[in-house]
Amino acid sequence: MVVIRIMGGLGNQMFQYAFGLLLKSKTKYDISWFQEVKNVINATQREYELDFWNINPVLINKTKIFGVIKRKSIVENPFNVYNPKLLQIRTGVVEGYFQVADYYESIRDRLLQDFVPREKPNAENQKILDLIHGTNSVSIHVRRGDYVKLQHIHGLCDLDYYKRAVGFVAKHVNNPYFFVFSDDVQWVADNLKIDFPHIIVNINHGCDAAWDIWLMANCKHNIIANSSFSWWGAWLNQNPNKLVVAPLQWFADGRKTDVVPIEWQRI
Repeated sequence: MVVIRIMGGLGNQMFQYAFGLLLKSKTKYDISWFQEVKNVINATQREYELDFWNINPVLINKTKIFGVIKRKSIVENPFNVYNPKLLQIRTGVVEGYFQVADYYESIRDRLLQDFVPREKPNAENQKILDLIHGTNSVSIHVRRGDYVKLQHIHGLCDLDYYKRAVGFVAKHVNNPYFFVFSDDVQWVADNLKIDFPHIIVNINHGCDAAWDIWLMANCKHNIIANSSFSWWGAWLNQNPNKLVVAPLQWFADGRKTDVVPIEWQRI
C-alpha cells in the first residue's frame, strides 16, 4: 500500500491526488499535514479542499500509518521533474508535489471525470459561466497572496508578463473577452490594464475559491500564473483548440521543472 501525503493549497492537493491514481497500489492519502502546519510559525495555513470535487479518496491520519504498513518514507527529489522510478512505487509514505505534465496524460479522461464540482454552481457563478460560454473567453490568473512574501522562491509574474500575454492572445483570438481571477483583486483593479472587454471575477473566497478553477477550465483559452491553481484551470480546459499562455520561468531561481505541457505557449 502507498500513502500519499496531502499538503499545500488546492492545486497541490489535486496533483497529489492525481499522482496517487497513477500508482498500481491501494493508495491512501494522509491529511495530517494540515494539523501539523498550524504549529509552524509564519507558515501559510491551508485546509483540506479536495472534497469540493466529486471524488472520495481514502483518507488516513499519520498516527494510523504505522499500524498499516512498515513506514518507508519516500520524498520526491528533485521536485516537479519527471522521474519514472516514482511511478514504480508500490509501498511506503510518499511526499512531494508531482507537478509534471507528462505524468497525467495517461489518466486524463479519469481526471476530467473526477475534477468536477460536487455541487451545482450558485446563481453568481452560473451568471459568470454563462458569460464565459457566450464569449471568446480567456481566463487570466494573477497569483499574489503568500507569493509576495515568498517571491524569492516562487517569483511573481509581473505586469509586463500579463501585457505580453494579453497581446499574444489578442493576435490569435478574435474578439477576446478576458476573465480575471486573483487572490488580490484590489491590486489587479489598481494595476492591471487591459484594452479589451474584461471582468474581474470577485465572487469566490476561502474554500469557495475552488469555483474559480472550474470557471477558468470553462474558458476557451487561458493565461496562467506560475501557480498550480491556474495550471489546473488550463489543463482541465477541454477546448481542443485552446491557447494556453504560461510564464517562461516558473521558479525565481530558474530551477528545472516539467510542469508546463509542451503544447502551451511560454513567454
